[in-house]
Amino acid sequence: REGGAASGKHLLLFISHNKGCQYYVGDYRDNHFHPDNHGRMTWVDNTYFAPEALIDGKGRQIMWAWLTDNPSGEKQKGWSGVYGLPRTLWLGDDGTLRMAPVQELEALRENEETWQGMTVEDDKPHRLSGVQGDSCELMAEIKSPAAKRIGFKVRASDGGEEETLIYYDSEAKELVFDSSRSGKEGRPVVERAPFRLRDDEPLVLRIFVDKSIVEVYANERQAIGRRVYPTRDDSLCVIAFSEGGSTIFDTVKVWRMAPSQPF
Repeated sequence: REGGAASGKHLLLFISHNKGCQYYVGDYRDNHFHPDNHGRMTWVDNTYFAPEALIDGKGRQIMWAWLTDNPSGEKQKGWSGVYGLPRTLWLGDDGTLRMAPVQELEALRENEETWQGMTVEDDKPHRLSGVQGDSCELMAEIKSPAAKRIGFKVRASDGGEEETLIYYDSEAKELVFDSSRSGKEGRPVVERAPFRLRDDEPLVLRIFVDKSIVEVYANERQAIGRRVYPTRDDSLCVIAFSEGGSTIFDTVKVWRMAPSQPF
């Protein structure tokens, strides 16, 4: 595990060709699988697709998936899609699946920037200075998330002509990935994943941006991975925002991501 003791449960990862990656958690006995609960890893289309998994030498269940979106010119480019980040999966105390990017990804962190107690007023987005916005990891903790929408704009241009929105919708109880203004290619959709904070639970977001790949993890209970294709050279901004009330971002940390294969 990365976060819990061995559960004795079994995990069945699979896809629907129309709805992408899904899973069942349950028991395997008498040569039959008996599911306890079902979950999805993509909600608006099949972008998060074709999962693979293994048990590593530490006993961790690690999965990865194909981020597919079929932009134009695939045949000429000679490739289609790309892998998402490896995720560690484990079972929470409530019997539902937990997920987090594998710890080894922290070896790619460089040039940390930190903001403490950053207040973002209602409808007054705050741009994070000194951030390399096309290759970075971001971690944010908000202890009292009371506004309607709290999150970040990534791969955003100076004037807002292009932007990808990632936020928690406290009224709908959803983690949201809005790529409707991300660029001309790809899939301009709004993906909404069910996600409910517990009473007095802080909101913890981890966002990874690697050129066309954007992935977000929320409190190790929900995640969305998609691809975006900004066309503007200035679509490099990372911007914190709050709508329907002001928000104190208690801690925000951003790291530049080093190449995993620097040679």
